[in-house]
Amino acid sequence: MTIGVLALQGDFSLHLNVLSKLKVSSVLVKKTTDFDLINGLIIPGGESTVISLLIDKFNLYKKIKDFAIDHCVYGTCAGAILVSSECDDKKINTLNLIKVKSLRNFYGRQINSFSKKININFLKNKINASFIRAPKLTSLSKKNKILAHYENNPVLLQYKNILVSSFHPELSSSTIIHEYFIKMVKNNV
Repeated sequence: MTIGVLALQGDFSLHLNVLSKLKVSSVLVKKTTDFDLINGLIIPGGESTVISLLIDKFNLYKKIKDFAIDHCVYGTCAGAILVSSECDDKKINTLNLIKVKSLRNFYGRQINSFSKKININFLKNKINASFIRAPKLTSLSKKNKILAHYENNPVLLQYKNILVSSFHPELSSSTIIHEYFIKMVKNNV
């Protein structure tokens, strides 16, 4: 099993570090042929407008959408914005993989970044979640599973093979969110 991490812009290297720590094979995804090597895809945080432009520039939009039909995709922060069905910024060409509306920078700009302990539905203990220019995610479907909240807003959601988070799990000392995604990928192979 190999997890791909979209490596056009953003904090993709931190996801590779977590996957390495978990002894999971990983590949940087930069072109359409890279999808032949992977069983799941992480779209990392970064600058959502830039990543959206680069997805279009490198002709990856259709490839990601087609890949998501039969494979697991996890979008974190900016990646969640890209995976969502709607965004408040019309410059972003969303992938429409999960019925979620995203509002960019809802929790503040870079200077307002923070970490908070949050409850995850499938865990006993809270985990530390880092919110960096994090989007608000609003579920637009009753079929979405809301796995975590912060201040009554969903911050971790799943619909079938698609997972999104407002926060950056790669910045936490806990690897549990990546482990959850890996389990999704294994169950989908």
